Amino acid sequence: MISEEFEFCAPKKLSEAIALLDRYGDDAKVLAGGMSLVPMMTLGLVRPKAVISFNHIADLNFVNDAKDVIRIGAMTRHEAVAQNELIKKHVPLLAIAAHGIGDVQVRHRGTIGGSLAHADPAADYPPVMLVLGAQFRIQSSKGDRMVKAADFFTGLMQTAVGAGEILSEIHVPKLPAGAGSSYLRLHRVEGNFPIVNAAAVIEKGFKSARVAMGGIGDRAVMVDVTKQVSKGVNDQSLKAISEAAYGASKDAYGDLNGDTEYRRAMARVFAQRAIKEAATKIS
Repeated sequence: MISEEFEFCAPKKLSEAIALLDRYGDDAKVLAGGMSLVPMMTLGLVRPKAVISFNHIADLNFVNDAKDVIRIGAMTRHEAVAQNELIKKHVPLLAIAAHGIGDVQVRHRGTIGGSLAHADPAADYPPVMLVLGAQFRIQSSKGDRMVKAADFFTGLMQTAVGAGEILSEIHVPKLPAGAGSSYLRLHRVEGNFPIVNAAAVIEKGFKSARVAMGGIGDRAVMVDVTKQVSKGVNDQSLKAISEAAYGASKDAYGDLNGDTEYRRAMARVFAQRAIKEAATKIS
C-alpha cells in the first residue's frame, strides 16, 4: 500500500508534461507503464510529491517508418513493439526481446520508454539498443537532443536523462540487407528478468559483428567481434568471442540468482550462442 500522499497529474500533451516537470522539479516522478514506479512507491523506496502520468499523451505512442530508421514513441507498450510488423521485418531481435518481457499483463501495460529510462541492468532492451546503434530523443523546456545508446546508460539505474527532461522517442536503425541478428536470455522462471542476456548482429559477408550483454554489471556492455569472425563463425572464432565476453564482464555483480563467476561464465556462453544464431540468419 502506498502510504504517502501525492499530487497526480495526467497531462494530454507533451508540452503540458514538460511544464509540470519544470514546476515540480526533483519532487516529481514520471509514470509510464508503472511496472517499476508503483512497486517502488509501495515499498517506500521513492516518495514523490507529484506523479506525472504520461498515459494520456497520444503523441508518444507510435511506431513510424523513417527511411533507414524506425521511430518508436516512448509510450509504446511492449506488446505493440513485439507485434509490430515493421519492427519484426527490419529489427526482429527487438520484437523478440519485447515478447520475452514479464508476462501478458506487464507486456500490455509496460512501455519501452519506461523500461529504458528505468535502466535496470538486467532489462531486456539495453543490449538490443547497443548492438543496433539506437539513439534516444530527450526533450525539455530548453529544447531536445539526441543521445546514442552507448552514452545513454550511465550507471546502475542511471541514464543521460537529466532534471526536467524526458525520453520521448527511440530511433532504431534498420538492419542492413542480409544481416543476421539474435536475442537470447537466461532465466529460471517465466516472467522474471533475465539473469544474463545477449544480443548480436552480424552483417552479410562478416563485414561487421558485435554482441552486447546485460545482467553482468551496472549496465549492458557491447563488444565488437568483427575481427574474431572475419573468416566466419567456427570453433576458433567462438573461443575468441568467449574470451572477449569474459573480459568485458569483469565488473559483473553477484546476487541470489548467481555469483560473479557464474554471471561471467554465462556471459561467455550466451555471447557465443547469440553470435552462432545470428550467423545462421544471414541471408
